[in-house]
Amino acid sequence: MIAAAAAGVSLSTPGLWLTAVERGVMLAGLAISLGGLAGRGLARQYKGDRPGPLPDPWAVRGALLGAVACAALFITAVAGPGLAAGLARPAPEGLHSGGTAEIAAIEFILFALAALLLRLRLSGLGTLLLCCVVLAEGIRSHPEGIVPGAGAFVAYCHIFPAILWAGMLVYAVRTALAWRRYPEAARGIVRLYATAAAWLFALVIVTGLVSAVVVLPVGHLGSALTTTYGSFLIAKVALVAIASGLAMAGRRRLQREHAPGTGPALVTKLEVGALAAVLAVTGVLTVLTPPAAPAHGSSAPPAPASSQHVPAVRHG
Repeated sequence: MIAAAAAGVSLSTPGLWLTAVERGVMLAGLAISLGGLAGRGLARQYKGDRPGPLPDPWAVRGALLGAVACAALFITAVAGPGLAAGLARPAPEGLHSGGTAEIAAIEFILFALAALLLRLRLSGLGTLLLCCVVLAEGIRSHPEGIVPGAGAFVAYCHIFPAILWAGMLVYAVRTALAWRRYPEAARGIVRLYATAAAWLFALVIVTGLVSAVVVLPVGHLGSALTTTYGSFLIAKVALVAIASGLAMAGRRRLQREHAPGTGPALVTKLEVGALAAVLAVTGVLTVLTPPAAPAHGSSAPPAPASSQHVPAVRHG
């Protein structure tokens, strides 16, 4: 297993960083749209006096951003099919080329249709299509390539809370800024988010641990320190820990009085940056080869270092 991991794509592989950025932007669009809708739904539960209407959730903008990123992913995969196949290792069963172009096309359609439905104020159907994007991500994920069926389920359970955590935070901060002249109302919205975030954080941690067990070889956890994938995984864990620390500091800050016009606490704003960094690192992880070998044993062998084909990307 470790030998296979060592043969994974290098960070200097042409197109790797481009695809990683495209993947990160797609995840950001999904967080803004799906998480924004969830954030507005949560904010509607605020029982205090509202100083004004709730902000628009930016769902249409987020869906359009996701559609643009998926279009870019599709073009990148079609222009360099060797790149898509090389970065999509291990490939899920039935998708021996990694399915990068096909799934990018499906996600583009889902995002575009969701944007249209949301623009027409059909938020229920639009939300359903955005959830289908998460399902598509699970099919293409690294855990699914290693453990067919169960891997996709693990990916679903990890992506959903992570996306909601980031998107709901962005919406809560925007609402608190809009209501900053009314500290009690602003604190009430952030407090609602903080309660939901505690549960989402717990889900992210539990499912993240399960996912780590899948992508790291059993009995060879040391590969987390000796492989590129492991290094970025550790970086992601550190960023999640920082985000959780900022979230806890933000909750403590809620107990203090705020002067009108101050808006949300600085630590809450920094939490947004930490979660944005988590999405960026996740984009890189989706194009790196994990140490674990696929359970079905049908993944294509890694390309030799001297190969002239440029490998293409996949998400994990």
